[in-house]
Amino acid sequence: MELAGWVTLGTAAVAGGFTVLGHLFDQVPVLAEKMITAIRSVRAVRDEVKRSDRT
Repeated sequence: MELAGWVTLGTAAVAGGFTVLGHLFDQVPVLAEKMITAIRSVRAVRDEVKRSDRT
């Protein structure tokens, strides 16, 4: 009976790991879009600072 407990625990751990990894991979497109927006914002601020330094 002890073996059945370990098999159940191992199966649950593997399933839980796949669930967590699946959730993390689902977040990649959302985070990528946010990073693109952030990079564009930083570039806009940098360009504005360069323009203000020229005047």
